[in-house]
Amino acid sequence: MRRVCWFRSDFRLTDHHMLHRVLKDADSSDDVEFVFWLNPKYCEPFETRHDYFFATMRQFMDELKENGLGLRVLVADTAEQFVESLGELDALYFNAEYVEPFKQRDDAVIEALGQDVKVIRLLDRHLFAPNAFTKKDGDPYKVYTPFKKAAYAEAPPAPYEVDIEMLKQLVTTDNVVPIELQHQFDRCERSWKALGEAAAKRRLHDFVNNRIDAYDVDRDIPAIAGTSRLSPYLRTGVLSIRTVAEAVRSAPKSSGRDTYYDELLWREFYYMIMVQFPGLKDRPFNDKYKHLDWENDEENFKAWCDGKTGYPIVDAAMRQLNETGWMHNRLRMIVASFLSKHLMIDWRKGERYFEQKLIDYEAASNIGGWQWAASVGTDAVPYFRIFNPTTQSEKFDRDGTFIRKYVPELADLDKKAIHFPGLAERDGYVDPIVDHKEARARALERFKQAQ
Repeated sequence: MRRVCWFRSDFRLTDHHMLHRVLKDADSSDDVEFVFWLNPKYCEPFETRHDYFFATMRQFMDELKENGLGLRVLVADTAEQFVESLGELDALYFNAEYVEPFKQRDDAVIEALGQDVKVIRLLDRHLFAPNAFTKKDGDPYKVYTPFKKAAYAEAPPAPYEVDIEMLKQLVTTDNVVPIELQHQFDRCERSWKALGEAAAKRRLHDFVNNRIDAYDVDRDIPAIAGTSRLSPYLRTGVLSIRTVAEAVRSAPKSSGRDTYYDELLWREFYYMIMVQFPGLKDRPFNDKYKHLDWENDEENFKAWCDGKTGYPIVDAAMRQLNETGWMHNRLRMIVASFLSKHLMIDWRKGERYFEQKLIDYEAASNIGGWQWAASVGTDAVPYFRIFNPTTQSEKFDRDGTFIRKYVPELADLDKKAIHFPGLAERDGYVDPIVDHKEARARALERFKQAQ
């Protein structure tokens, strides 16, 4: 039999459901091939997230080669072309994507394959299936706390064993780099650190052994390494969510450990919401806000994107995103609240900007986070809770260390003035594009009118 393993965002060889399953199914006489579908139209415009993704893919292909394995990259614009380029096969394996548009893509491939090819579609990117937990009446949860309670009652799945030596005996593929893929590799300009599965596991080990105990406090301070920084590895599949969950749950009990595991469950919750309630990328979960009166202000939106709002913590955060492709989680909440409430600009514009820039972009978590901050989502922050960026800055970047790193115009200010300089202290730095009190009053009025 010819068994094909279709890699997507799962660039690893260990704890891999697809590889575990194909080894379980295959006989010694079977041929196993590794393939990847490259659709060039999804690479335009080429953003920071593409740079990171293809750098990671190149690293994975190098790791495959070191193990005597390889990945055949197929270039196609449609599911039909992809299936045609696969040639004759008996079984196609892949790790499922349940969120659109990827589920739609996968369904199209299955349809194009026809009835004669066995399709093995496996849960891998998440701990639990999207319908794993429901209320007593069978409806999906809409609030995180009861969902979390149900999830805590269920042990997450253990990592899957993968016999790499057995893979070497079965896999017939060498690395195939078509010109279209080489073009993407050539466009990668950044020198990313700690790429690949081994580096990801080292980072996980360091976090669990040295920093997780203080996570519940340190995670809010952007100037220190208080978060795990594992999200890019989860996004590209370099690290399995099961491996992370097992390491976290094996750590000594602490408030930091429990808080981090709760964050993993927030990831599960938002993914469940996206699957059970389709279309949330383009509409608010809370229907009463679907006609909210947003501002159509391109000048202010550009100022927000460029980190030139005149609010130092907001600008530092946006510059971190633009420069690194990543943003600290506390800052994601601050800038999302600022855009959707201080500027009253539609949250969907901010969500799409994050999609372009974030190397750890996952639709469910990003959309869920944006709807939470904009008070239009499920289990969202109340609309009247409007982050004051200055007090957030004073609380979480007390000495201005983070601001100084990304807003060097303010580096010489003292730790009090740096959070919101007076007009006379803004030499070389922009004035505020909105007044906090006026913006807050406008937001409260708009949200009241929408109800």
